[in-house]
Formats: sequence, structure tokens, C-alpha cells
Amino acid sequence: MNHEYQISTDWKRLAEKIVLPNQRVLVLGASDVGKSTFCRFLVDYACAASMRVAFVDADVGQSQIGPPATIGVKQFIATKVNDNVLLPFGGYANQHNQPYHKPDTDSPLPNVNRIDPNEAYIHNVDVLYFVGSISPQRNLLTMLTGTRLMIDSALNLESDFIVVDTTGYVHDAAAAMLKQQKIELIRPQHVICIGRSITLKRIVGCFDNVNWLTIHYMQPHRLVQKRSSEARKRNRKTKFKTYFADSSIHVVPFEQIRGARTSFFNGRIANQKELDILTGLTETEIDFAEWGNRSLSLIARRKLTANATNSLRNYLSLTHISSETTAYFEQRLVGMVNESGDTVGVGIIDSVDLDKQVLHIRCADGISPLTKVLQFGDYQFTGK
Repeated sequence: MNHEYQISTDWKRLAEKIVLPNQRVLVLGASDVGKSTFCRFLVDYACAASMRVAFVDADVGQSQIGPPATIGVKQFIATKVNDNVLLPFGGYANQHNQPYHKPDTDSPLPNVNRIDPNEAYIHNVDVLYFVGSISPQRNLLTMLTGTRLMIDSALNLESDFIVVDTTGYVHDAAAAMLKQQKIELIRPQHVICIGRSITLKRIVGCFDNVNWLTIHYMQPHRLVQKRSSEARKRNRKTKFKTYFADSSIHVVPFEQIRGARTSFFNGRIANQKELDILTGLTETEIDFAEWGNRSLSLIARRKLTANATNSLRNYLSLTHISSETTAYFEQRLVGMVNESGDTVGVGIIDSVDLDKQVLHIRCADGISPLTKVLQFGDYQFTGK
């Protein structure tokens, strides 16, 4: 990702108004309007003012902080080396009011150096929340929960200024509801709407008469360029590759974990006699099953038909049956949560061994022994 940027007059004018201690800023807008770049500018601007700045990245599809499908928070501060001020994204020098330019022999920028923000540095988040999808659609609750928890984490880090980036999901009724509830939950002092005001007014207009929030409208930067879906896919692939660069396969026993956002790993595991009975009833080889409270989760050699599932549910007087094959697990992105409820990392299920009752998960070293809850995501990683 290219972290350099040029500052517009609108950016600077707005930053002078809103970059103050104890402020939270939420940035809204459709895709390709420059939200993420503006967030980086705000981080640099606030750091140049000697603030501890928390960047909450809730753009799960095009993450800057942490891997895709997560919400991350990282606290940034400016550092000084001799007379040089080092800013996180290197794009703004408060004492010069100029954008960063690559130094050359003719026009050096005095007293300001750029940190070359490598991807490993950016991905080294302070706190992480696993959403498990690269889109907020069908994941509204996890998006809201994760954003609020990351705001709390930013406050726990004693941040002076908090910047929240969001996805470009703004156009339908569900999107409007998501953004409205997000504003209610995190209570920002400022919402920055970048792009067509008529679209964003539909989202934020209900807050016009409140006294705790100021809404600002701003046109996209003149240098903003539209990115194709293929470019977005390439960016995600790069981010995943970076995050999992030093990972390896680890064995996680079924008995070690409980499953979240899945029907598996929470019930009594069926014995062989029960598997044989289920195989006979479904006329399909059942390799694994778990019994819950009037529920059954099973793994079959092939996906059961709706008729077979309904017949089995009625015969056993159950309220719910979940039927999957091993393909359900393979290459699925999972959040790895410790006993305190903190996300210690993200993993990819490489394979499942039903005989040994273990999962083989690609993740960073040291994470798997800490994992007590496995949160299943919607995203199945292919690397393509």
C-alpha cells in the first residue's frame, strides 16, 4: 500500500477544527472517495500535535490495521530523533504545513523524516476483533460489536484522539441502519462525510438536532482514483500473505476449544454406535456428529439433501439439524480467542482429522495453546 498522500485545503481546514484532545472522529463515505487516506492524514496531524492517536480500522474489506476480515486498533505517537519529527504515515509536518515530498537534493523538507511504514509494522495491531468476513453485509452485529470493543480498547490505551475508518457500504437501508447504530454506539464528537451529501444525508440526517455530534461534509480529494474489484482482491491477497508470512500448521484438539458462530464443538460427540445408526437412517456415511439440546450437528461424506435432513429431524424429534462435509472446515478463516475473551490471532483451518478429533490450523507460533474459543468466519481462504 502506498501511504504517501497530498493534503487538500479542505483537509487542513477541517483538521484545524477537529483535531483536539478527547475527540472521536468517524469517517463515512462510499468506496473510492479517499476515506482511508484522510484517516492516515488525521493520524499524522494529531501525532504532529503530540497526541497519542488510536486508529480504529473497521474497513474489513480493505484493512490498513491488521488482516482483512478483522477490526483492529493501533495507537500511534510521533517520535523525535535529534531535530527530526517522525510521523506514523509520514505525510504531514505540523510545523511546515506541507505534504511530505520525497527528499531530493534541490528541495529537502527540513526537520521531518518519513517512517517507511512496512506492512509488518502496520499489521502489528495492539488489539484485534475477528469479524470473519470481508463485507459487513450479513455481519451487522459483529461489525457493531467489534467497533465498540475496539473503541473501548482505544480508551483503555489512554488515547488522546481516536480516528475510526469504515467500509464503503452506505447505499441501502441496512447500510444506513448499520452506520446509524455505529454512531449511537461509539458516540463520536465528529462524523466526516466524504462524497455525495445526498447519499450520506440519508444516513446522518437523523443526528442534525443532537448537541453531542457535529457532522461535516467534504468532497473527495481531487487525486482520488477508483480501484477495480481485481485491485481490491490483490490488496487483500497481499495483506493475508503478509499476515501469515511467518505462520505454520498447528494441531488444535476438539476438546481444547468451544465453537462460536458455528454449530460444532459445543455438544456431546456421538459414539461409533450412534454414527452407525445415523448412517443407516440417512443412507449416507456419517463420519462425525455432536448432540446438543434437541439438536444435532453432523459431518457426512456428502451433503445431505433437505428431504433427508427433515426426515432425520422428525424421526429423532429434534428442533435443528446442521449437516456439513469436511469442505466446510477447509481453508476457513477463524478467530482464535483466549480464556479472557481476547482475540490472540487469526488462523486458517488447513484440514480436519475426524478420527483423531483435531484441527490443523495455520497460525502464528504460540497462539494455538492459548486458544479456548474458535470463532468461525464466513470467509474461506483460497489465496487466489
